[in-house]
Parts: sequence; structure tokens; C-alpha cells
Amino acid sequence: FNAFHPHTRKPMHRECGFIRLKPDTNKVAFISAQNTGLVEVEEGEVNGQELSIASHSIARISFAKKPHVEQITRKFRLNSDGKLEQTVSMATTTQPMTQHLHITYKKVMP
Repeated sequence: FNAFHPHTRKPMHRECGFIRLKPDTNKVAFISAQNTGLVEVEEGEVNGQELSIASHSIARISFAKKPHVEQITRKFRLNSDGKLEQTVSMATTTQPMTQHLHITYKKVMP
């Protein structure tokens, strides 16, 4: 994922990773590294058109800015228009679990 400032289009946040399915189950793991120095392992399940995952392990670089992320949940859903939606909620050292992001992705062809 790449996030850009909505007005200036300046790059802000990047993360990359992998989704791994446990064979013969609906169990899934999501592994992500971010340019902010955060690394997360989330686990959950695929049910129909929805993937729900929650943090299993979170690590960060020693000089990461505060507040620190303590928990993350994500839901990916393929909506009726065939577009991918993602909702991210997180808890930090100063905030309880709160929705942080909801986005609908648009497929862009190179």
C-alpha cells in the first residue's frame, strides 16, 4: 500500500508484505513492514468476500515516534461493485482501539 497526501500528492506512508493461507483451512496470516519502522504479523480468517485479521505480533524500530501502536485490526472486503475496501483500526499507547482508516481501492493499470 502507498498513501499520498490528498492535495499535494506527496508520499506519506508505505507498507509492503505478504498474505499466507494455511492449507486446507480459512486461516490466514498477514505480514507487513512499513516505512515508519513498524512490522506487524496479523492472523485471522477468510469468510466469503471478507478477510478479518488482528495483530498477533508488533515490533518497531528503537527510535520510532510516539505514540506507539499496540494493537491493529484490519478487514478487507470485496464489495458488490467488485472494489476492494479496507478498514483499519488501532490502539496506541495513548488511544483505545479506534477506526484509523477506511479506503476503497481503485485498480490502476500501468
